[in-house]
Amino acid sequence: MTSEHFRCERQRLSGARALAGRWLTLVATAIAAGGCATPPTDGAREYLDAKSAATVTVAARPLVFARERPELAVHARDYLTLVPVDVNRAGTHVLYFYGYSWSTIDKRRLGDVADAEQHFELIADGRRIALTPVKAKPRAIGLAEPPLKAPADTAQVLISATSREVLAFLAGATVIRVVAVQAGMSERYELWADGRAAIAALL
Repeated sequence: MTSEHFRCERQRLSGARALAGRWLTLVATAIAAGGCATPPTDGAREYLDAKSAATVTVAARPLVFARERPELAVHARDYLTLVPVDVNRAGTHVLYFYGYSWSTIDKRRLGDVADAEQHFELIADGRRIALTPVKAKPRAIGLAEPPLKAPADTAQVLISATSREVLAFLAGATVIRVVAVQAGMSERYELWADGRAAIAALL
């Protein structure tokens, strides 16, 4: 092979390396630009309720509380799921807890229908916060479309008004649980899934 041949071969390899380097630089630049173009998000979901015309913002994760019910069935549990939502109607914001009282089993088959008469209270660092159901229909308060999917077919909807002060207190509380009160008796639900960080993000 002549010296001229070697020179041409070196030039070809050098050009290939330079082209590969430019290609890698372009790819890296595109990836970096794509990352910068994606704004950070707190995970909260916002949607327009087509039926009520309200703009609804839902926290990324709910609070879920549970209590064991071994007297009903093995591994049976009752749950209370709560997610804070902000309902914006023409610039007026109202905060609610939207949630469900539900169980891992259909207690109607066992003749247990007492849960419909229960009243729930949040207990946060010793402070009692009543979850008083709103009297209006969901559509009337801007929640015609459920902001949270029902976890079970037998789940009962619970909607309770709240405030920024209450949500901020819950987000910073050390210990939170729920108490179900019925006929002077109370049953304690322990925190099962912690959504306090999502509450802080919503605020």
